[in-house]
Amino acid sequence: MATKVAQIVSPGGLDARAEERGGLRELDSMTESMPGLSRQQRDRARISPRATPAPLGHQAKQRPLPAAGQPRVPFSSRQKKARSKTRVSAQDSLPDAQYQAQRRLMTSPSQWSDVNEALSAATGDVGALDERTAERVRRVDRSIQAYEKVSDRGHVLYANVSMPPWINHTSLPQFVARNFQAGDAVDFDRFTYTTHQLHETTAHAGEDRAGRVAVFEIQTRRGAYLGHSDSMDDTSHLLPRGMRFQVVGTHQATWTDPQGRSGRRTVIQLRDTTPEPSNQEMS
Repeated sequence: MATKVAQIVSPGGLDARAEERGGLRELDSMTESMPGLSRQQRDRARISPRATPAPLGHQAKQRPLPAAGQPRVPFSSRQKKARSKTRVSAQDSLPDAQYQAQRRLMTSPSQWSDVNEALSAATGDVGALDERTAERVRRVDRSIQAYEKVSDRGHVLYANVSMPPWINHTSLPQFVARNFQAGDAVDFDRFTYTTHQLHETTAHAGEDRAGRVAVFEIQTRRGAYLGHSDSMDDTSHLLPRGMRFQVVGTHQATWTDPQGRSGRRTVIQLRDTTPEPSNQEMS
């Protein structure tokens, strides 16, 4: 659950999936422009979940991507408490079916795998899923949107990404730099587990003896904080499905943890560029 897997795709296969995603987003755009539908009906008919973040509370809450030489340090107590307070507020507003769908997705490795493998196979098209899986997905969608609607903060998030099996620690930086170049598009068809702390994601990488696990460093306003406040070193954050990012660059980044330990990771910086029809007047 804590690690995405990068796969080598042929140019033809990559183009075909990109064309399919473009078609699905065009259908969402058509849904948004369709007259006579309520906001709830539009959301139900959409293929990808609508972005719903509250207006940014202050420019300082945007959280830009760190510079290459800037150490990635533990999340502050204030940041954890603020996001945990928003989490509690959002979860208190959820119908039980949505809360349970989110909880089961995050606590059941088999359900996490089954739901995400189905989304990947369908290139994110929820309409291509069986009815039961589609309903689970839509309930999780709505649970994430509930958090976004009350969150006035930006996020910098971390997600492990495992490279192909022939990659090791000596070839990882070069492989990443060659395959994730500035300006490239990266699509996440599935839900993505992330954290707000690089050291925490490093711990989740497990025993990466081969040294083939890099990390996405993601700037976005999307998703739901599911972590805790001061009591635990847990800054879990669930990103929605159907997201698109632009590669900003790659480099080696230094992290430190609360115990003063440090290390280095191969980082791929991403900026959220998920297309969204102009629908705020109907939200």
